[in-house]
Amino acid sequence: MQHRTRKERRFDETERDLPNVSPSASTLTSADKAFNILSYLGRKNPFPRSITDKDTVWLLDNTAYRNEKTGKWEAEFLTAAFSQDSSSAFIDAVNAVARKVDLDEKDPNYSTIEERIRPFLQDIKPGVQVNALYGDNTPLKLGPGGRNGISSDIKSLPGSDGTPLVSTTAEVPKGTNGILDMKTFFAEPQGWGVISDIDDTIKITQTSDPIGILRTTFLDKPEPCPGMPQLYKFIQSVIQDTSPWFYLSASPYNLYSFLREFRQQHYPHGTIILRDASWMSLPGLLTTLTLGTEDYKVDRMEKIHSWIPQRKMICIGDSTQSDPEAYGEIYRSFPGWVKVILIRKVEDIAAIGIEAKNEPERFEKAFKDIPRDVWHVFSDPAECNKLIQETKSSKDVPYELLYWPGIPGRGEHIRLALEEAGANYTDTAQIEKGIDQVTAQIAESNVGDDFNPPPLAPPILRHGDLLISQTPNILLYLGPRLGLVPSEDDEEHPDALYKVNELALTALDGLSNEVHDCHHPIASGLYYEDQEEEAKRKSKDYVDNRLPKFLGYFERVLQGKASGEGPWLYGGQLTYADLVLFQCVDGVKFAFRKALSAAEKSGKYVHVFRLYDAVKERPRIQEYLASKRRQDYSMGIYRYYEELDFGPEGRD
Repeated sequence: MQHRTRKERRFDETERDLPNVSPSASTLTSADKAFNILSYLGRKNPFPRSITDKDTVWLLDNTAYRNEKTGKWEAEFLTAAFSQDSSSAFIDAVNAVARKVDLDEKDPNYSTIEERIRPFLQDIKPGVQVNALYGDNTPLKLGPGGRNGISSDIKSLPGSDGTPLVSTTAEVPKGTNGILDMKTFFAEPQGWGVISDIDDTIKITQTSDPIGILRTTFLDKPEPCPGMPQLYKFIQSVIQDTSPWFYLSASPYNLYSFLREFRQQHYPHGTIILRDASWMSLPGLLTTLTLGTEDYKVDRMEKIHSWIPQRKMICIGDSTQSDPEAYGEIYRSFPGWVKVILIRKVEDIAAIGIEAKNEPERFEKAFKDIPRDVWHVFSDPAECNKLIQETKSSKDVPYELLYWPGIPGRGEHIRLALEEAGANYTDTAQIEKGIDQVTAQIAESNVGDDFNPPPLAPPILRHGDLLISQTPNILLYLGPRLGLVPSEDDEEHPDALYKVNELALTALDGLSNEVHDCHHPIASGLYYEDQEEEAKRKSKDYVDNRLPKFLGYFERVLQGKASGEGPWLYGGQLTYADLVLFQCVDGVKFAFRKALSAAEKSGKYVHVFRLYDAVKERPRIQEYLASKRRQDYSMGIYRYYEELDFGPEGRD
């Protein structure tokens, strides 16, 4: 369809009439030639050149994400560098565009073409390294860039201290111009996100008409598509300001500054992702907007998925290019990631090019095997408000944990899962009079509601209309939602949820429930002092027999093939079973200090303690353990009584 559009709209003729500008070879010094050769090495270039006061630098806004393996923040930083001057035929290029859009050089709008065409004509600066300052005190070295003057670096970041946007400023000589300040948006793993096309989705570009592209790019005041700013404002109000936005276009990076200013005027902040091609090529502008757009957009969306695979995405595009096909492919590639697809039906012939692009058969083919309630073709953006509102179900609310204050208890397993996932949740243990919510749920007068039976005891989880209790049951519900079990579509780990649940249940049985029974072996309703002698016998037997049995079992699990690579219990990735085992080991370390110290020193359970340390070093877990949200052990499951603190040789 792209080739048919180009043929019928005579793109080739227009491209032949546009100059393919390039810098004059005679203006290159020997040093320039050397830097150009070294730029082929990209980031491995040992001799990058520095920015001068005669250069232009662009720092591109980006989105930070949590690395799935380490849990630490990182982001892709992109820079573009080029000379403020042009060694190409500037006037010839301006005149060529002016002729195509029927503009006389005496027209007052002639200067607009001169201004907008400049980024296509400035000499690129290959092999440049840019020094920048992230936040207030983190220096960054970005680059060196490649042949196209663009550099790409994945950088680890210290975090945002709760601020969604953090600035990075280029440290350059006085006289350097460009976009010297960028914003990094921090996107936690959970929640919603938006991927939006730009041309003819949110900005009138007329991508099916070569003259229309030249006019809307180099001459006309950029105009938003009718109703789209209002729709995006509504979407942002529904999915909250903490949701990342990605603006994906087949335009070359020459247009970044132009599109960034347009986005700032009309749409929510977001990362603009463009093609790193066609520098110093006016025909290339038309080519990139009309050829290979589907493969390009799928590739970039795969990258976004690698950053935030647990987010729920809304994809918005139009019918002029290959947005339906690209969104259909990405939906099928990552089941469950894309929740809504909205396609703007463009009916202006200059934009649509050929009427076949709006035929129902096209959309049916593009969205084959995708549920009909997922994708929607619209003419009036206001139609989408209800769809977006309905997509936000009752489950798109914070989790509510109901548990006793003052003790970690069984609720701690739930907290660790929520904390590790970066989930939005409330905890009655941290709320004034939160205990009243707990007691109301377990009161004898509570008979439940139309859908939920009354819980017997905490922990209790409320999520929208759902109310459930029992620690392993809650984790069974949270695990898939929080990404703490392998995906259902993971063919290498079939039925993973049940295997992870099995491991969590085993840890809770032997390293939590039995530990509680050590200090209350007869009845939980009796005081400890009323069963102290029995508690001593129980604890001695537990330390001598039961504790080694369970530690030994998990050591065997961690040595097995199903454990996979790394320190985790199953599938080579962190699951909620690892968090349960961590909490159990941590509690036993508190209750039976001598026994756990001896077990660790014995070398028999190396893998168990390696897992314990690995969980403890997870960034979000580390932050949580150091916070006031983490409650001290006291009179809960894990209690310390000196007379029960048996080691291998008794209490000595």
